Amino acid sequence: MTSDILNTGLHLRAGQRVGLLGGSFDPPHAGHVNITKEALRRFALDKVIWLVSPGNPLKPRGPAPLETRLQAARALMDTPRVIVSDAEARIGTRYTAETIAALQKAHPGVRFVWLMGADNLAQFHRWDRWKQIMAAVPIGVLARPGDRISARMSRTARVFRASQLSPRASALLAHSKPPTWCFVNVPMLDVSSSAIRARGGWSG
Repeated sequence: MTSDILNTGLHLRAGQRVGLLGGSFDPPHAGHVNITKEALRRFALDKVIWLVSPGNPLKPRGPAPLETRLQAARALMDTPRVIVSDAEARIGTRYTAETIAALQKAHPGVRFVWLMGADNLAQFHRWDRWKQIMAAVPIGVLARPGDRISARMSRTARVFRASQLSPRASALLAHSKPPTWCFVNVPMLDVSSSAIRARGGWSG
């Protein structure tokens, strides 16, 4: 299947090292910007894609409308090295494993890296088809305040301990054969979308 048939809305070239940062971005904030800049540098990526997830119709209180979140994200992260994308809504995927498989099929030869905070690593084993994700792409984990110990002691870290890449070799992550993951400590901003919503800083 080509990218013309499976329209992701992305323009990528084979050989590019591309990080994937998924989330609701409800709202996008400086913490997203910080983790993106650190990922570009530490993992030697050419680009990072913000995969802004569509709302879940099964939840009684969903996020702000997708277009609102896309516009806010693009206003916040206005740089050619970062693509704010509605690819999941375009291709109709709901789970990360499905999204990665679809992107790999649509963009053969692109070296995708899944990016996450250490808080996500701590509960990654609860994700749908988490081992399939580990087998599909290298994973870059960036430490967030208060989550380092729980992440390093997580089930995923224990199961795939032999697949961990040294932080000193983080620039090689995109060229590493999965399952491979790399945990790096970076200066992080202690800010969250939920906290911004709670204090009324996001109308959506």
